[in-house]
Amino acid sequence: MSDPKHPKPNDQVIDVSDLALVDITPDHISRLSKLREGYDVAVKTIVTASPVALQRAGIHPGEVAALAANWVDVERIDEVVPAVEKLLELLHETRLMRGHEIAMRLGEMAQQIRRRADRSPDGAEILAPFEDLLAYQSGPALKAVATKEKARANEDTPSTPTG
Repeated sequence: MSDPKHPKPNDQVIDVSDLALVDITPDHISRLSKLREGYDVAVKTIVTASPVALQRAGIHPGEVAALAANWVDVERIDEVVPAVEKLLELLHETRLMRGHEIAMRLGEMAQQIRRRADRSPDGAEILAPFEDLLAYQSGPALKAVATKEKARANEDTPSTPTG
């Protein structure tokens, strides 16, 4: 594992506490100027220019310092983005796997409850505490039945001729 300040893809600890992150609205994003390819060369030109050249051009040293600070932040973000993207991918895939495992276990448990209830004279008492689970488990089947009935009803309804 690498340093959390300089993460690599597959690292699970990422420290970007040195960045002042901002949160803006999608509307605001659409109004922002975009950097184009080659911006790094343009930034280097300003940042490495001599004080005399900057003074002749009328560029204040404070503006150069602000540009340099923003550039450092962009480079830092570019450094951590691959690790953040990989971590997000891992989280998403792990959630999918855990969801699959939960769904499989719920299905097995619902089947076990139904089997026990079918074999027992007090089946209703076995089913009652698990009503929500059984309703959840039956949801897709009930939806499929409703869809088939709706399709069948549409087939039975004669179409009215236009014209």
